[in-house]
Formats: sequence, C-alpha cells, structure tokens
Amino acid sequence: MPEATRSHVLEVSINGAVLRGDDALLLIEGWVDFAAGVPGAFQLTFRDEDREALQLVNAEIGAPVVLTAVSGPQRTKLLTGEITGLETDYDGQGSFSIVRGYDAGHRLLRKKRVAGYRGMSAALIAQQLLQEAGVAAGKVGPTPGTYPYITQAGVSDWDFLCRLADENNVVMSVDAEGKFQFAPAKQASGAPAASSPLSPTDNPLELRGGQEVKRCRSTVTAADQVARVEVRGWDVSAKSALTAKSPAEPANKGALIGTTPGRALAGFKPAQKFELARTDTPFDNQRQVTQAAKALADDVTGAFAEVEVCVHGEPKLRPGVAVTLTDVGKPFEGKYTVTGARHLYAAGSGYETWVTVTGRQWRSFYGLASGGGDGYGGRLPSVANALVTDVQDPLRQGRVKLKFPWLDDKYISDWTRTVQYGGTQGGGLITPSVNDEVLVAFDRGALDHPYVIGSLYNGRDKPSRGDVQYYDKLGRVVRRTLADRSNNRLDLLDQPTMRRKRGVRLSTGDEKLTVSLDRTKTEITVDSKGAVSITGGTDVTIKAGRALTLQAGGPISMRSGGAITMTAATRFQTTAPTVGLTGSAAVSINGAALDLKSSVVNVVSATALSLQATAAVSIRGATIPLTGVVMVNNKPLPF
Repeated sequence: MPEATRSHVLEVSINGAVLRGDDALLLIEGWVDFAAGVPGAFQLTFRDEDREALQLVNAEIGAPVVLTAVSGPQRTKLLTGEITGLETDYDGQGSFSIVRGYDAGHRLLRKKRVAGYRGMSAALIAQQLLQEAGVAAGKVGPTPGTYPYITQAGVSDWDFLCRLADENNVVMSVDAEGKFQFAPAKQASGAPAASSPLSPTDNPLELRGGQEVKRCRSTVTAADQVARVEVRGWDVSAKSALTAKSPAEPANKGALIGTTPGRALAGFKPAQKFELARTDTPFDNQRQVTQAAKALADDVTGAFAEVEVCVHGEPKLRPGVAVTLTDVGKPFEGKYTVTGARHLYAAGSGYETWVTVTGRQWRSFYGLASGGGDGYGGRLPSVANALVTDVQDPLRQGRVKLKFPWLDDKYISDWTRTVQYGGTQGGGLITPSVNDEVLVAFDRGALDHPYVIGSLYNGRDKPSRGDVQYYDKLGRVVRRTLADRSNNRLDLLDQPTMRRKRGVRLSTGDEKLTVSLDRTKTEITVDSKGAVSITGGTDVTIKAGRALTLQAGGPISMRSGGAITMTAATRFQTTAPTVGLTGSAAVSINGAALDLKSSVVNVVSATALSLQATAAVSIRGATIPLTGVVMVNNKPLPF
C-alpha cells in the first residue's frame, strides 16, 4: 500500500489526560513491545532539559496509560497499561526523563503463591486468578477437562497460567483494551489472500517485499524437527503406563508457506524414525498426556519457520494476527501468525513496526530481562520435610495429606502415597500419624506429586528408650527397634559384650508381656504378667530334645474331648501327698506286673469286688479277717 497511508502519530494519555501542545512535543521516542505469553511493555522518552517533564505530563507510578496510533480520522489503540517505573538520564546529548510500564498482565506477576485447585478446568482457574488480581477478562476458554488436583507451586499467577496454557494448547495475552485473553492461537490460514501485482489491495495485513517491508529476515530449518512426538505418564489407579503420540507434520498451524516440517525432514533418512519423547513432567491421566503431546508437537514445529520483518508502522500488527508475506522469495512467502510485534515511534525517523514469527521462546524485551527459561518455575528437585495433617485415606492405601510449614501456612497437599512394603499381593502398612514430621520427595520436582519416604525425629519427637542403648561404648549399633506410639516394639539386639543381650525381643508398651528369642542362651522365653494361651485349630505339639518341665504355682488341669494317652520309654511316676484316679465308668490299670505298696491299703467297692487270676491267688497276712458269707467254688464256708 502507499507509504502515505502509514503516517501515524502516537497519542499518549496519562492519568486520563491526553498530551497536547508543548507536552506532546517533549516526547521524542516511544515504543510498545508485545509477545504471546508475556505482558506487553512500553517506554516513553521525554526530552527534559528543565527536569520537570514528569510533573508536566502527570506521570507517576501506578498511573493508567493509553497509547493510541492516530492517522487522520483513524484511531487504533495500541496498549492500555500502567506506569511501573520512572527514570532520569543525562548525557552529552541532553537530559531525558523516561516512563516505563506494562499492560495489566504485570499484576499477575506480583503475587507468588502456593495453592491447590481441585476439580477445576484451566479456564476456571484463570478466571479466578484474574478476578483476584483485578485484571479484566476477555476471551477465557473454554478448555477441555478438569484437573483432579493441581498445585501452584510457589510461582507467580502469570507463570502458573503459562503452564496451564501450554498444557491446554492455548495462548495468553492482553489485548489493546487491557483484557486478558486465554484462548487457542489463531491459525495462519486466516490471513488475507495475496493480491495480484496488477490489482494491489490496501490490506494492512499483507506485507509485500520492497513496499511495506523495509527489512526481512526469514529462515526455514530442519534442526530439531522430528516425525512425531510422544508424551508418557503413569495412571496410579490402574497401575498402568500412559502414552500419547502426535505426528509433527500437520502441527504447525502458524506458518503456511512453500514447505513443511515433514518435507524439510524428508532429506534425512530414515526420517520416520526421528521421534521426541517428553518425560520430564508427571501426568496422571490419558487426557493430560494427549493434550501435552499436541502441545509438544506445536512447540517443535513452531520453530521450523521464523520471520523477522520491519515494516512501515502499522498498529494492527500484534500477536495472534495472521498476515500474508509476499515478494520475499520461496519458500518463505506465505501466511504466518504473528507471535511478537514492536511498535517504535522516534522523532526524525517516523513510525516502524517490527514483526516476529517464532516458536514459543521468549523473544520480547520482557523475556530477555527476566531470563526466559522455564516459565513454570516452582521445581523442587530435592527432598523436603513436611507435617502430616490427615490419615483418613478414603482408598485405605496408607496415603496421607501434608502441609509444608516452610513453604506456606494454608496449603494442604492432595492424598500422598507413602513408601511401604507394598507389592502385588500386598505387604506391610506402617502409616505416619497426624502431626508427624516426614521426609518428602517430589516426582520430577513437581510439588503436586509428593511421596512420603520416611518419618523424622526432632527436638520434640524422640525415639523410645529401652534397657539396651542404641550403641555401645565403642560406637557399635547394638539395638534396632520397630515401635508404635504406645511403645509396643520389636527389638533386634546385638550386644556382643557386657550383658550380651543378643536376639529378638517382642514387648508390649506396658512391659506386661515379652517374648524373647535369646541368642546368647539359645532359649525362647514367654513372660506374661497375665495369662498365656496356646490354641491350635488342629494339633498342638510340644517336643523337647531332653527334659520337659511343666511348673505352676497353682493347680495344673488337663482336659481332653477324647482320650488322654501318656507314654514313657522307661518309667512313669506320679508323686503327690494324695493321688486320686477317678473314672465315671471304669478305671483300668494294665501291666506285666502290678505292685501296690502302702502302709495301709484299702480296697472298697460299693457293690461287688472281684479278684481274678489265670494262676494262683495268694493272700498273706498276720491275720485275715473275712466278714460276710465266704464262698469257695460257689459253696459257703465252713464246708
């Protein structure tokens, strides 16, 4: 289009007042810098020989600023923002005052927090953060799915929204009206069609080499391009791996030019085997890995074609706008989606716009000043201590909830798995108690993926004491103990000197029951201040290699539901002041020989008494009194 239509002036409004007359003449330079994913920045430079320009234009930190490009009756707003910095500069060329600021997005950078969001979508989280920061919302969402639980890990609201944007394949920016946008990127296919040289159009979104374009640097590269990308995760509930693959070829929707990433890669055989996998972030469900795979494909192909163009000033050029680039040679001609724009007004050189098309790398002044790098932040690559707040795991898997006093007073984690002797068929379960201090590790540094790997002692919580110290005078560990809060414990003793307590000891906390496996004496001791009961569902067998002793301070009772059999290899002896044998039916004593010896022997029968022998029966005594009828061969005596 003719250059005359590009004649614009920069109108500046500070604190609601537009600079006019002499105040406007003080402005010698102004620029506005935009990029997707970062707040828009601006700078105004005033010649200030009398050091009073800032007062004249009513510039103060926090004052609202509106920058508008004016060309005759046409007015195009560039930025609505706020002053965040004032500066004075003096050199040999004169004295200058400088005003700097950002659009409303800078407010989201001013608060770092630790917070958890449960059952919310990325768009809903964004709306909540915008409301708290006092930033007007434009198009926000919708975004697919919800997060079961996601943590803002001590990073700014802006950085957290950057993470959500990448995971949901949307871009974030602030428009000219100061409204925050959180929506999918516009595709390059929406750019206007290239005009014919015979009938050129006056479309400001068509950039023609040698006319609107003053300078152009365009590149196409196969570096880092792959045939496909893969993202992997882990589903805890299903105990299964998660994976999603996305082809890289159709992913780049920000550049429709004379070639594609796939064509550029085809020259390197075998191109189809080139693959990029992302495993640096823990993902918990299939939706997350699928969305992350699409975003990764966009990331990779977004760097395939890059453009930097300087054109005659055009205020409609800003991030997210689709433009058509012509007359710069193939394969660079085509349609692009702008990712960055810098509008520069300078006295003596007019108005220029620098347009960039890149991947999601931070190429703006803000990105350079902040160091770029990982926009998410909040990584915790090591271990940390925490306090247990809840143990009532609804899944009954020994999970706990945690708080991190060193990090935040209010943040409570989601249900956190604890290290156990787990396995396919189950194992042990020892869960820390509420208010226990524990040691926590983080899955790939993510605060919302902690694991409890152990419990800790401190100045208030100390290990239980015992009769054997943990170490001896030579510094050797002689006791290892597993105990609960009531001091019910299992002691592993290895004391080679002194009392030589070695072995295994199981004790109750009240010391009323102890089971000892004494390695020194090679004996098992069961010591109970109460009763001891041994029960077997079928048989109970007690074997002794030598003697077996049963001793009781009171009666010993033996009861059987059937017969009782007692067998001795040599002799069976029972000794007591009184011995009684009672049979409710009969008492039978059998032996090769039977001797009954006593100072007095009384044999009493309630009915008959019978003595039988297959041979002779001999009764001897000094006197043998017989009372009653005496029968011999069925005949009474005397004969």
